[in-house]
Formats: sequence, C-alpha cells, structure tokens
Amino acid sequence: MTRNAQKQSLVSTIDLYRFLRDIKFVLLFYVIGDTFTTIYAIDNGLAQEGNPAVSTFVSMHGLFAIVILKVFFILALLGSYIYIIYFSKEKNYTPSFIWNTLRHTIAMMGVIIIFNNLLVMGGFSSPISLILSYSFSLFG
Repeated sequence: MTRNAQKQSLVSTIDLYRFLRDIKFVLLFYVIGDTFTTIYAIDNGLAQEGNPAVSTFVSMHGLFAIVILKVFFILALLGSYIYIIYFSKEKNYTPSFIWNTLRHTIAMMGVIIIFNNLLVMGGFSSPISLILSYSFSLFG
C-alpha cells in the first residue's frame, strides 16, 4: 500500500461524530465553561489569568485569544484521539481505556477550573493557587 493510500484510508476511517460525542463533557466544561468564566472574569476586572503562558499570549493578542488556544487544544485532542484509537491497536494495551482516562481527566479538570474561576469571581482566594503555593513551599 502506498503512503497516499494509507493517509487517505486513515482520514476516511476517522469517526468525527464519535470523537465529538466522546468529548462532549470536555467541550462543555474545559472548553466552553472555562473560556466563558475566564473571559467574563478578566473582562470585568474580577480576576486575571493565572497561567503565565496564556496571560502573555492574551496580553499580546487580546482577550479572545483564549478561544484560539482552545481551538488548538481541540485539534491536539483530535490528534491524541487518532493516535490512541487508530495507531495503538497493535500495542499490548487497550486504547479505549487510555482514551477514556484522558477525556474524563480533562473534563474533571474543567469542572475544577470552573469552580476555581467562580470562587475567584466571588472574591475568594483561588484554591488552585493556594495548593500550588503550598506545594512549592514544601519543595523550596
């Protein structure tokens, strides 16, 4: 089989509907929920972006650059999905377990980030930054 035939057969076998159905909670919590709460908090002066890389990117390109980063994240997740589901079938592990673990972990991370954002918007300290500062104080 030629290289072009392999690429074409891979593209035709990718089930984008299944991918979107699989990441519905990732889209709801990590992409949409985090994006809206972050943009709302920064736009209304209730908080600032805690991730230094994202903060730098947003300061250079504007607040809605967060949406661009989330689109790149979805594309990276699609690449991970393709690799895990299609290329790992020859390996000795179950691709569905790894894929399910990845997508559920990201969705739960989204829930935690939304909770953190809502607390910060309410005037409370960020639990995530408190945990990180405590962790760094233990090692530093």
